[in-house]
Amino acid sequence: MKEARLLKEYIWKNGFEKLSNDPYAVYEMLLENRCEAKNSRMIMVTLMSGIHKLAKKGEDTSLIVDHIQAEHDIKKATAQKLADMYLEVFSAANQNDWKKAENKGFKEFCQGVWTVEWEGGCDWHTKHGGCYPCSAKVTLVFSIRDVSMLRKHLKTELNQNPFLSSDEIRGILFKQIGEDLDRDLEEYCNADDYYEPYLEEFTGDGTYESEKKWKSWGLEIESINGSGDIDFVP
Repeated sequence: MKEARLLKEYIWKNGFEKLSNDPYAVYEMLLENRCEAKNSRMIMVTLMSGIHKLAKKGEDTSLIVDHIQAEHDIKKATAQKLADMYLEVFSAANQNDWKKAENKGFKEFCQGVWTVEWEGGCDWHTKHGGCYPCSAKVTLVFSIRDVSMLRKHLKTELNQNPFLSSDEIRGILFKQIGEDLDRDLEEYCNADDYYEPYLEEFTGDGTYESEKKWKSWGLEIESINGSGDIDFVP
């Protein structure tokens, strides 16, 4: 069944939680894949009423059919079709595959050594109204010191989708680190409106608090190096 295949693929990509948290996104996905509008709507509303959770628990077909009819007041044949679809999605084989794949990407990520190459810029605003462009580069190399601390840091993301790949987790962390460095540079350059920022020492002095934060995530900072410059050319 086409809808069952698409729902299975959707779970692999987004995890189980999004079925309940954003049924409309599932509806849009089904329409984009040229499923019938009526079927797509019925899947959306049954997701809203949690029918898929009954199938995931392995409830009997007749119980699921009765629940669909009681919740949505539809014909038994339609309810049976929906129940069969959900039971196909949450078959024992599929659930076994999902169980084996849970946190596989996270475990792979924790075994790696990762390099973040960051470049950023901001303006230094002086007390006399001057505005001078500042730029910096940072190369951060890190590994994972404490897996449990990183799992706690990524709790929301992993709960939403336990099938995140190693590359997806890298993307999440790299984005967070980049945002920290963007903020660090802005704060470092505008900490004083009289004395110009000494950008040669941005890496270390300017990134000290962020480095402490990253360590609290369970990261081991293997090295962090960088450079910076300020442009005084009018």
